[in-house]
Amino acid sequence: MSDKPHSNENMAITRPTLTVVGVGASAGGLEALQSMLSNLPTDTNMAFVVAQHLSPSYKSMMVDLLEKACTIPITSAIDNEVLEPNHAYICPPNFNIEITNGDRISLISYSEARRTPRPSVDMLFESIASIKGENAIGIVLSGTGTDGSRGIRAIKGENGFGIVQDPKDAKYDGMPNSAINSGNVDLIVQSTEIGTELKNILHFPRRRSVDNENAISRETYNGIINILKKQCKVDFTLYKENTIVRRIDRRMTSLRIHDTDVYLEHLKKHTEEVSLLFNDMLIGVTSFFRDARAFDRLDRELSNYIQNRESKELRIWCVGCSTGEEPYSIAIILNQILGDKIEDYKVQIFATDIDKNAIEFARNAVYPESALQNLPKGIRDKFFIVNDDQFEVKKAIKSHVIFSVHDINNDPPFLRLDLITCRNLMIYFTVELQRQILPTFHYALNPKGILMLGQSESIGVFQEQYRPLSKTSKIYEALFVGKQLPPERKSNSIKKKAVDYEAQSVTESPRRTKLNEEFSNIIARTLKQFVLPNAMLVNENQDIIFTEGENKLLVRPSGLPTNNIFKNLHPQLSIDLRSAFHQLHTGKDIADTGFQSFSLDGKDVWVKLILISIQREGPLGSLTLIFSQIEEPVNIPVLSKGNLSGEQNVSNQAVLIEQQRQLFKTKEQLQNVIEELETSNEEMQSMNEELQSSNEELQSSNEELETTNEELQSTNEELQTAYAELRMAYEEREHQRTELEDLRNNLQHTNSLLEDAEKSAKMGSWLWDITTRKIEWSNGCYLLFGLDREVFHPSYEAFIGLAQDHYRSLLEDQLTNLLHSKASQPFIFEAYDVNKKTIIISLEAVVSFNDLKQAVKVMGTMTDVTDTIVSEREQTRYKDKISYILNSSLNAACVIDIKKMAIEYVNAEFYKLLGYSLDTLESFTGDNFYELIEEEDREKFGTVIQNVIDSKPGEAVPSSYQILSAKDGYPVPVYANHTIYEINENTLGASKILVTLFSSKS
Repeated sequence: MSDKPHSNENMAITRPTLTVVGVGASAGGLEALQSMLSNLPTDTNMAFVVAQHLSPSYKSMMVDLLEKACTIPITSAIDNEVLEPNHAYICPPNFNIEITNGDRISLISYSEARRTPRPSVDMLFESIASIKGENAIGIVLSGTGTDGSRGIRAIKGENGFGIVQDPKDAKYDGMPNSAINSGNVDLIVQSTEIGTELKNILHFPRRRSVDNENAISRETYNGIINILKKQCKVDFTLYKENTIVRRIDRRMTSLRIHDTDVYLEHLKKHTEEVSLLFNDMLIGVTSFFRDARAFDRLDRELSNYIQNRESKELRIWCVGCSTGEEPYSIAIILNQILGDKIEDYKVQIFATDIDKNAIEFARNAVYPESALQNLPKGIRDKFFIVNDDQFEVKKAIKSHVIFSVHDINNDPPFLRLDLITCRNLMIYFTVELQRQILPTFHYALNPKGILMLGQSESIGVFQEQYRPLSKTSKIYEALFVGKQLPPERKSNSIKKKAVDYEAQSVTESPRRTKLNEEFSNIIARTLKQFVLPNAMLVNENQDIIFTEGENKLLVRPSGLPTNNIFKNLHPQLSIDLRSAFHQLHTGKDIADTGFQSFSLDGKDVWVKLILISIQREGPLGSLTLIFSQIEEPVNIPVLSKGNLSGEQNVSNQAVLIEQQRQLFKTKEQLQNVIEELETSNEEMQSMNEELQSSNEELQSSNEELETTNEELQSTNEELQTAYAELRMAYEEREHQRTELEDLRNNLQHTNSLLEDAEKSAKMGSWLWDITTRKIEWSNGCYLLFGLDREVFHPSYEAFIGLAQDHYRSLLEDQLTNLLHSKASQPFIFEAYDVNKKTIIISLEAVVSFNDLKQAVKVMGTMTDVTDTIVSEREQTRYKDKISYILNSSLNAACVIDIKKMAIEYVNAEFYKLLGYSLDTLESFTGDNFYELIEEEDREKFGTVIQNVIDSKPGEAVPSSYQILSAKDGYPVPVYANHTIYEINENTLGASKILVTLFSSKS
């Protein structure tokens, strides 16, 4: 036995990469699993891990029920077991299941109170995505709720595959529809077809790059990028190609298209496929406090930043926020740092993403329990509200976060920021795009503002703009480098990367090319050493970014350090240097300042600056190369005395002095013009910044208005949600009633069928022998009360003792009345199970009499109707709530009995609008009912009633017609919504209709 784990461990290391398929199911999942597993190929070489929602109280029979039809071995999962190909593993009750390194199973027990069904499908899918990456597949089968939707998003984010059972094929469509609505599904198929699709996926060809063998061509790739840019308004040109190709490949696999050119034509003809591909590009994997150590360090850095800051305004930008976990995490950190003082601060957290669906999800701020699994209990209790089986972020946190759709590659940044987080987004960008974005972040941050990047990202070549606060957590501080201009954003046109060798007219040999390079280097070194030894490189902001050689013309100014060329160069050269820059801006490639005379190191010299424009792409932009030429007077031709006679020399000197005087005057005038232009430029720049600030404030106001509008819309939808819940309650009750009836009809079949039926229906059968007073229970009765057959022995007294105190005498009376045929059935009573938990039992029985008409035996059933009774009580409370809402509503409302064709309820607004009370409406019943409606609209009203009868519970049927007023008999035009208010339990059709209406008079 000791060698077995060792051998398994070696197998996990040496065997080929295993594809792991996670399967999630809930209500109705047994039938779906049977259909899927019975049609599964035996050679997929995949491992299947099943998370089926189970009750923790009972022993699971899932493996026994599934192995009969399954085409591959199926077992109950064991902790630390290594997954094997072509094998299925079922998660046992009372555990969550995950996959860990080495393809091992991890079973996790949970001690906290259950809020959501277990095992968690989301947790299983997220673990498979984390461990297996693109070798992960998630399958969502029949079930209610939303479990699995978040997990399948994680699988898609790692380039895995998402499959969902067709909602029409599923017994319960809640989980399939939720996964489909998340936009992260590749295939929607019937459960019987899933096995075939898995084999197709496994054998489908995968592309890994562009312009390589058996890969996508450059022309086709550019065509797809252009279609996305045109329809979706997002340019993916500067995104990493391998990431894009994998997304394209996955869509082709879903459509079973092998040729990339065929897929391009498919995109051109089907706009919906463009949207699906775009959604695939936007898969974002995030979580609350992702990388806890990095957020702990951010907490400390933010605390220090706030302590050293006088302003009470904090502006934060979360770039690529996805579904909102990161900005809410930062809002929680700020709440913990500031405490009660947060009310004194104006906190704005701008959370942006290009995924509209993710932004809408983030605004709602409602997350499944699996999203909070790694959060400390203290944070969950303090900052979240439990809402059914989900968690909602409290309003105090939500109020600080403003969500907006924003493209960092195209849209202008937010300004005057204290913190920017851009985590795990730039890893999808090319180096060129990264070098455009990082200067943009620096421009947007306040001095000493904080930048937080992902673990695989860095500031690259921009060390002069940022100082690392934590290299391991990738947190940086923005350095002050003087007043900046907005960084120039280069156009993202698609660039041809391959060299067109056919266009080259001459192909030089490698040896000749090497000689040319060597000669060129000799010339460059000689010029640099003897002709122009001093050189400077200046960027578009006229800052010195590099110097070569010792340049005596450079001076270090007093005050704050700066690299501006005009601040660091000899003041006498500034005016001519501006003029030379102006010549370059007009289109010249080379300009110079001309010779000027001044004293340098005690000597009279003449200096000329030569400027050369260098045009280049990339984050540095265009550059200017400046050479300085310093000459002694003897080397200046116009001043050389040896070449001229005395009279000519005097004449030349006079001409030169006059030219210098005129030049000085011109320079003064030019300096005045330059100063005026600089002043105007500064005013315009200041005005531009104010306009940008105003635009941000307007955008923030717009977001707040949009949030308010959504809250109002949510309030209006509460009534429809309530009706939907009522419909589900009716369906659940009908489902239970049908199961109970089926069990009764099959009660006398075989004992094995009886036991299976009792387990599924939560019921048990019993037999009472009157003569011996002995009571026998089936196994189902023991399960109802959680009793052990070996310990508990049923008797009349023990049976009565299970009932709660105030029900014991009633139960005795019921059993006595049964013997005299006077009992009314079923009899409902409350009892205790083995854990002293209250359960509600429905008892029914039949009595056998002998020839003397004496009771001999009583045979009966006990059914756990706790859920049904609780549901009925909730329905009663719900109808009371609806009545309260209607009475409080500002709209008129009435309830119509379809069978009697009479109005049985009106609220106060109905009386105000039309003048009818319930008493005055008694005469309008049956055929007389239509006398309430204007004659020309009676046929229309009849059609509306029929449409409501044909509709589903919770579905509204709008219409408009005229009702005769009780006050003056004139018709009152109204707009009305009609919904099913009550369903007939026998016919399952509508029995009563709720009408809400208001006058349509302008």
